[in-house]
Amino acid sequence: MTLKTTLAAATLALTATGALAGGTKIDLTYVWTAKEGMNEQLVATYAAVGEVLEAHEPGLLTYEIAVSETGHQLVIHEVFADADALAFHLTGTAAQYFPQISQIATPGPFIFRGNVPEELKAAAYGMDMGAIFTGDWDGFTRAQ
Repeated sequence: MTLKTTLAAATLALTATGALAGGTKIDLTYVWTAKEGMNEQLVATYAAVGEVLEAHEPGLLTYEIAVSETGHQLVIHEVFADADALAFHLTGTAAQYFPQISQIATPGPFIFRGNVPEELKAAAYGMDMGAIFTGDWDGFTRAQ
């Protein structure tokens, strides 16, 4: 079974049960480490991916990328409106580009924060990307 088929099956099951109806935002931060000599290609690929995301994923509220000081890692931060938006992303753009990006970089970790349905967690674990799932942050914020 291909990655896209696995993600599509998980999304179909969630849709059929109503598990994706609404919900809270899901925050995703992840890292790709470029393979030898592939730094510039990784950055260029993610610039192109960003254009696709902006044009076709209205449920993706935030998309930010940063290149590490060494230039070997790309850190990506995304915020999805809800589990529906994450499922749309995983079965669409992510499934389309993940194999291509895996040829030029090593994935992980991928840190998901928010209410991610179990079926999407299972699909993410199946992608072998070092998925980590957390609840809300604990701690504090200082007023400035």
